Amino acid sequence: MNMDLRSEVNGILARLARSLHLDELSLDNNLHCMLMFDDKIILNLELDEKHEHLISYSYIGEVPLVGRENIFEKLLEPNFFWNGTNGMTIGIDKQSQTVVLMMRFQLPLKSAENFEENLADFVDTTEFWMHKLSTMTQEAEEISLAAD
Repeated sequence: MNMDLRSEVNGILARLARSLHLDELSLDNNLHCMLMFDDKIILNLELDEKHEHLISYSYIGEVPLVGRENIFEKLLEPNFFWNGTNGMTIGIDKQSQTVVLMMRFQLPLKSAENFEENLADFVDTTEFWMHKLSTMTQEAEEISLAAD
């Protein structure tokens, strides 16, 4: 295990904890850390030692069975050259059929302040896409009900 990377990330997380007025924040034995914002956004941070990245990801919501193609198209379009994702990537966890927003940070970080700003943007973008997917799901269900 690369202790230097783990130490760096734990230092970043300790600084983040102070900014968020938390007692402590660090990687667990699986090199993972989880934060919750507004009782609805779960932010995961995971150290990828092999590629020297810190990966942030949040689950956005499940893809409904109704209107899937249309929803996938609406999710892929803003992902194209990251135009609608603020440089982040939208993907799907195939097993759970859950949409995930992801961003990775190359280690070592150039700036802890920049990291915190990017993480704040990540949380805002997660909230935006949670709402957007919820709206798309509701519209797909309404169209399906009207067609029946």
